[in-house]
Formats: sequence, C-alpha cells, structure tokens
Amino acid sequence: MGSEVEGNWDIVITSLQDIRNSSESLTFDSIYAHLAANFDDDEDNHVQETLVTLSTQELNKLEEEIIEHKANIATAKRLIDTSCENLQSLIESLQRQETKRQQKSKKAPESKSKSPGDTPVPSRNRAAAAAAAAVTAVVGKAGKAGLAGKSAAGSNKGSGHSTASNGGSAGIGKKGKKLRKVGRSFWQSKYNPHEPIYVGSEVAFKLRNRVNEWIQCEVVKIIGDGVKFEIRDPEPDENNNPGQTFRANYKEVLLIPPDDETARELPHYAYGTKVLARYPDTTTYYAAIVVGHRKDGNVRLKFDGEEEVNKETEVTRRLVLPLPQK
Repeated sequence: MGSEVEGNWDIVITSLQDIRNSSESLTFDSIYAHLAANFDDDEDNHVQETLVTLSTQELNKLEEEIIEHKANIATAKRLIDTSCENLQSLIESLQRQETKRQQKSKKAPESKSKSPGDTPVPSRNRAAAAAAAAVTAVVGKAGKAGLAGKSAAGSNKGSGHSTASNGGSAGIGKKGKKLRKVGRSFWQSKYNPHEPIYVGSEVAFKLRNRVNEWIQCEVVKIIGDGVKFEIRDPEPDENNNPGQTFRANYKEVLLIPPDDETARELPHYAYGTKVLARYPDTTTYYAAIVVGHRKDGNVRLKFDGEEEVNKETEVTRRLVLPLPQK
C-alpha cells in the first residue's frame, strides 16, 4: 500500500485502540451492575431504592463516575468519526486501484487477457480489502456500544446530573471527499475535547510571556503529525489588515468546542473550579472561578482581577475551558 493509505490505516487502528482504552478505564455496565445486583426481575426499582440509601459522599462519587463515563462516550464518538473518514479514504483508494487494474486487463490482447471476474486480485489488495471490511464491522459495533452506554446512563435518574442528548452513529464521508489533516491539543480533560483539531477549528492560544492570558484564534494550517499549527488572530489590526499569524505547538492551544450543541453534552464544572473563559465582548481568555450554571447552559463566573468586588459574569459553555495545570 502507498504511504497515504498506510497513514489512513494507522489513524484507524490508533483511534480504535483509544476507544478501547477509554472504555476499559470506566464502563457504565460496572456502575449499573453494582446498583442492580441480584435484582434481575425489577432492576430499575431496585436502583432507585439503592440510590435513596446512599450517603452524600457515595452519591457524589457515583455522579463523578457517570460524568467520566459520559466524557468517554463523547471521546469515542469523535474517534469513530475520525476512523470512518480515514476508513472511507482507504476503501476509495483500494477501489481506484481495482478500477485501474480492470481497465488495464481489458486493454490486454484478447488471447492473453482474462475477464475481470477471472483475473485474480493481487494478494496485497485482497488482504487490505479484507482488513478494511473487518474494521468496518468493528467501528459499527463500537458506535452501537457507545450509544447503548449513553442510553443506559440516561436511565439513571437518581444521580442528580442530566445526561447528554442522544447522538446519531458516525457517518461515512461522501465519495471523493479529501481526508482532512487532524491535530490535537496536549491538554486533556473530561470537561473539554482535545481533538480533533482541523483547519478552520477555533482554539485558544496562550500568549507568550503572559500569565493565564490566551486569545481566540483560527487554525489555518496543521503541520507534521498534528502537534504543530499555524494559527491566525481573527481580529484585524489598527489599520484593518488581517490579524497576526502565529506558530504554535500543541501545548500552546486549547480546542474550543465547534458549536453550542457539542458544548451542551459536556459535563458541568464543579463549584469553585478554576477555568479559562473568554471575557464578554472580547476575544481574550482570562482565568476565572465557576460559581454556578444556568438552565440555558451559560456558566456563572467570577473573573480574576475584576475591579468590581464579587462581580459575576455569564459566559456560554463552549467558551469556558479547563485551565491547564503546570
């Protein structure tokens, strides 16, 4: 296989391994089985009765486990999307190779050629095609398992934490779609995705020689293996020229969720959590402390260094990011 096909295959395998590792770290089955043990006939009622008997500390621990499980599901969904894109590119490449082979076979002299149905497929293509089919089945099972776990998480009504809305299974890209280069951030958290970063993604970029001051930028180029970027400040300068362009590595950027719907699936920050949030009417991110959440998804914050004492500010969830810890 060519280097491009091998690269697509490597991404598929790595993504599936990451999904497996994420699921092994905490499965909802173990949480639910613990609550419903030995009550096969009436599990739901037993779960409710068990929750009532739990102490505050036990409930808090259970809630943390469910939040972590939801974060694992969100990560698995993103990895399945990435796997499907690369798998589709792999399949299309093999199809193009087979089409060229058949065309070449038809052009051969009739006395020496065989019909396309009689011409053996090269062993390398045959092995790759079989592998691609196997991964398609694995990805399908992983998508169903993620959705099943998400549905099970939604059935636990006593945790005091609302579950994310049901999501559809990952779709295969359209035929002929070019593979987008994928990047990632170094900083991982259950409160915010760290991948995938594409050209056009919004990120917070850490200004050098500044303490907890980041600016919102747009990725214009992904360099190498996805840990270096070229990013641009969307704000024009004083002469109305395009914003400044920076080179950044994956430790200097935080991925901003692509839309509010994605952000609503993320878990709430605990009271008192130190975060990085975009100050209203600016593109600059400053350190703040979480003091609450609103039903519309906005986060109530107290920014560091505010002139007005105890001033609270509301910021939409997707613009509230985990503060990287050294």
